[in-house]
Amino acid sequence: MRWRTFGGGRLVTCVLANAHDEEESTYKDRDLMLFQAELRATTLGGRVLEYPSTRLNSRDEEEQELRVQYRHIVTRAVGHGCAVEWDSDADAVTTVRAQVMPQQVVEHIKPDGPKNLPVLNLARLSRTDLTVADLRVELDAFVLGYREWFETQRSQAEDVQQWAAEPTARILARIETALDRMASGVAALTAPTPAGEKAREAFRLSNRAMALQMLHSRPELAGSRRRRNSEVVELSEPGGDYAWHPFQLAYFLLVVEGLMNPEHEDRRTVDLIWFPTGGGKTEAYLLTACFEILWRRLRFGALGGGTAVLSRYTLSLLTTQQFQRTATAVCALEYIRRGDDGPLPHHLGEEHITIGLWVGKETTPNKISAAQDELGELKQMNEPDDRFLLERCPWCGTEIVPERSGRDQDFGIRADGVTTSFFCPRDTCDFHELLPVSVVDEQIYRKPPTFVLGTVDKFARLAWEREAGNLFGKDGKRAPSLVIQDELHLLAGPLGTTVGLYESAILELCAWGGTVPKVIASTATIRRSQDQVRSLYGRPAQLFPPAGIKAGNSYFASPDKDKPGRLYVGVMAQGHTASTSTVHVGAAALQAPKEICEDDTLRDAYWTVVAYHNSLRELGRTVTIARDDIPARLEHLTKDDTQRRELNNDKSVVELTSNIPRAAQPRILERLSKSFKSHDSISFLATTNMLSVGVDVPRLGLMLMNGQPKTTSEYIQATSRVGRRHVPGLIVTLFRSTKPRDRSHYESFGVYHRSLYRHVEPTSVTPWSMPSRKRALHAVLTILVRHGIGLDAEDKAGDIVHHASEVARIRDLVVDHVRRADPEEADAAAAHLDSRIEEWWQEAEIARGDGSRLHYQSQGRMYSALLTDFGKQGGMWETAQSMRNVDRECLVAVRGA
Repeated sequence: MRWRTFGGGRLVTCVLANAHDEEESTYKDRDLMLFQAELRATTLGGRVLEYPSTRLNSRDEEEQELRVQYRHIVTRAVGHGCAVEWDSDADAVTTVRAQVMPQQVVEHIKPDGPKNLPVLNLARLSRTDLTVADLRVELDAFVLGYREWFETQRSQAEDVQQWAAEPTARILARIETALDRMASGVAALTAPTPAGEKAREAFRLSNRAMALQMLHSRPELAGSRRRRNSEVVELSEPGGDYAWHPFQLAYFLLVVEGLMNPEHEDRRTVDLIWFPTGGGKTEAYLLTACFEILWRRLRFGALGGGTAVLSRYTLSLLTTQQFQRTATAVCALEYIRRGDDGPLPHHLGEEHITIGLWVGKETTPNKISAAQDELGELKQMNEPDDRFLLERCPWCGTEIVPERSGRDQDFGIRADGVTTSFFCPRDTCDFHELLPVSVVDEQIYRKPPTFVLGTVDKFARLAWEREAGNLFGKDGKRAPSLVIQDELHLLAGPLGTTVGLYESAILELCAWGGTVPKVIASTATIRRSQDQVRSLYGRPAQLFPPAGIKAGNSYFASPDKDKPGRLYVGVMAQGHTASTSTVHVGAAALQAPKEICEDDTLRDAYWTVVAYHNSLRELGRTVTIARDDIPARLEHLTKDDTQRRELNNDKSVVELTSNIPRAAQPRILERLSKSFKSHDSISFLATTNMLSVGVDVPRLGLMLMNGQPKTTSEYIQATSRVGRRHVPGLIVTLFRSTKPRDRSHYESFGVYHRSLYRHVEPTSVTPWSMPSRKRALHAVLTILVRHGIGLDAEDKAGDIVHHASEVARIRDLVVDHVRRADPEEADAAAAHLDSRIEEWWQEAEIARGDGSRLHYQSQGRMYSALLTDFGKQGGMWETAQSMRNVDRECLVAVRGA
């Protein structure tokens, strides 16, 4: 033992070591070895104090606030080659214990707040006979409940220690701001004015649309896939029990005044929904989107048509999963607009309410002619894939593309080379004639959808595509007025930096006509959101629901005591390779459901082992192990052939990574949902971070985490994929003893998992740094000139010389944006932008002097062009067509191989 005086106590190091040398004994003589040794330290007449940490002296304001919120979770000891446990519920800790396989249950966070309030019921909010007086009274009572909780928090804050006074005051100030905004939202929504009346009608119809969306998302309808001729339940009226979680209605009240009044200061605030995975964030912003679509049409008539909502995701798999859910809500809006849900007191226009999926050509066809060719190929395939991404009707669940080769009438796609469209193959479906859905770029440009949903990197195409500007208001239509960013925490590093640069052009295009768009976002894990949002959007942020003075409790959210949490188990096989630990733990995890679980429900939950990896290289090794070494290990685990798990079928070991063709990925997710009794169920799924965001497969319950992910955010997101419903999730993390970061997490396993959200690392985005500007500032300029001024034709790049005043306006808009987002870079960005404008101007003058025209992209050697791909000739500026892969390609010749 080693003692050191530290502050008001002593630091004690306890070590158990075997003093015998391995040379003293032969290999088989184990008398001198220690097996399953335990180490426990107990104080005599004292207690174990808090372990010292630099965090306790941090000057970072957010770190100080986290210390207040997590003051009930105290680190007492740190392991060395082991983890440490103690009784965390005791008032005075006197004993700490070494633990080789540490365990920690992490509770689910559930939506909380008042239950069974009439104002939360969608059916009541959808009623035409709900008077404005009754609505005001019920909404005021709803907000009052939050205010009373706030007063309780304020009284509790009086007892905090002196060091916690300032951070506690900041926490309470954010809650009070949210409260005041909610109260203002109630006043605006219930105001006795024409605007208030139209807002209430939009709110009523939005609730009706979301009730229909919830009804048609049920497994009996669009929640599952079915054949054209199979039976479908006839359901037309949503249940009267559909209700909002309190935080969902509260969030709407928070943002509604900013939606109604473009001049309101809240319009420029980014309202960020912060709620754990699976809590209902999507429904909260879908309600907001429905309101905005309806509000525009009720307020502005035909001019309120066009694209109203831009929604962006960072991963294509996440985008397509959300597409299905959002399409159901859009179908509900169109169903209402057509009058199929009953007569409307106010007309919603002749223009259809539609949704468009705007993603890369590897995901969906970009041209109408390509769509015709792709459809022809599909009809010839024995097992058609989901290359059009709409796998089933969003209204009734009938498959748009049959799972097996079928007749023409089994396909719900029309593509004749002139236009493309979707329809439901089922004759009795309300959308048998036409589904309000587009996925082909050319079709989206021709008829801009009301709701555009895409990946963030697709917006790089704005610099290249003439017709893409149609999404931002043409023919007198208003520009998009609501911008949604899901999974904001993924906009980090190089991707976030590039997105932030393009975001300035997108927001300025939306605001070109004088009305700035409202920006909302969602995330389950984030730190320093103010800094990230300001860098990305040049706007302040409001996190909702704001946390209280104790972590996990925010009135609208609290730990779920009725539902078992996720059990995290740490394993660090010292003295063994990573492959050995994967084989042993993987085989045990596969065999356990066969021997331990008698209940089919439990057996099914733990039947599929999800093996998560931090790199494709590690995943490749695991796939090989799963097909070779693990089956051999299973033979050693059990001698009874009838009880042994078999992995001899290639279909039982599946990989879900970016290497899998995009069209095949939805089918893998579909197989994951199938019970273990199904012939094509999956036993072992090897995956990377593709699974970590937005993938919801309720039956999964078991995960092997191969090494600690690079960020805590990814760790939380990935492990939240299991145990999402009724069966508790089990996560076994395999730490690598040779990696210092893995060892550190293993040695502080308990405290880390009891305060996971405290350890989320801040993300870094620097859109206006010099390297970022060099790569894409000219693209921002090109987008604004092309689609803002209107020089969108391919040969009009040289006409910039006739629009000096408009170019000066663009310059000022961009510089003002930089001053809000990153003031320190504003002057450098202004100088850089001036040089880019000068280069463009000179190129235009040269082309005019030669009697030719300057084009945006290369038209051949005879013409000068502004843009070119990275690594290619024929243009002045190398410009990205995507925000991800912008590295030059080169050929490598290996000699002597």
